[in-house]
Amino acid sequence: MGGQAEQALELTAEEIQRYSRHLCLAGVGEEGQRRIRSARALVVGVGGLGSPIALYLAAAGVGVLGLADPDAVELSNLQRQTAHDTRSLGVPKVESAARRIGDLNPGVRVEAMAVELGPHNAAQLVAGYDVVIDALDSLRDRFILSDACVAAGKPMVHGAVQGWMGEAMTYVPGRGPCYRCVFGGGAAAGDAESGTGVGACAGPAQTSEDLGPLAPERVGVLSSAPGVIGAIEATEVLKLITGAGEPLVGRLLLWDGMRMKFDQIEVMADPVCRACGGFGAGGRGSYHGDVDDACCD
Repeated sequence: MGGQAEQALELTAEEIQRYSRHLCLAGVGEEGQRRIRSARALVVGVGGLGSPIALYLAAAGVGVLGLADPDAVELSNLQRQTAHDTRSLGVPKVESAARRIGDLNPGVRVEAMAVELGPHNAAQLVAGYDVVIDALDSLRDRFILSDACVAAGKPMVHGAVQGWMGEAMTYVPGRGPCYRCVFGGGAAAGDAESGTGVGACAGPAQTSEDLGPLAPERVGVLSSAPGVIGAIEATEVLKLITGAGEPLVGRLLLWDGMRMKFDQIEVMADPVCRACGGFGAGGRGSYHGDVDDACCD
């Protein structure tokens, strides 16, 4: 990932000091840090999940961070959205997060986009990035983002939280199932009526009244839960950039904070998936969880 010319540039004395713990780390080292510096990552959603993802990627030195979110900071966000503070109330989230990233690591270039993801702009949003990160709170929007990544051949890291629980998985083109395979392969792009599991959040077409007791403001989310899953998503991104380790391809990682337990489920490509078509690997079908389908960021 990233431009070869930029990767070839030697690290500066300041970078050597700033990233010293990466330079001695197996799987990263100087070559890996140059890859991180030349990478372009897009974080879609700058709320509970997007906050730790963006901050950890900025701290790691990702060269260009795209931030996409149409919302402004509200007081209720501050319980879990750590990229923002009280001074940011009423400020667009992408601007608030960009300011925080600038304070943390001025060497990172932020591309702040106060836009709402939709079928009309998804392809354009993901086109200029090496890896895309799902930090959304809508099932419909996740389908849209995933489908755009499949069409563009871009890897996508997914995460979601609800209450004391969370999940994560990674899609890499040609190597494993996409989000639609796992959470609703038969639905058309943009549908908000298909998919289950912790990550199958209610889309904008579903109101709090529709969801009743499962509405996000009623279910709630532990303040630290997005930090757990966001850190996992950031780790997956850095693995993809550096080529280190084994990403969560074909594996849905489930976290239960109440019991402090991690589980994982092997997930297969759906051979009739309308997005990736089972990526030609003859997948045996999709996993459909049986837990509540509301979540929040």
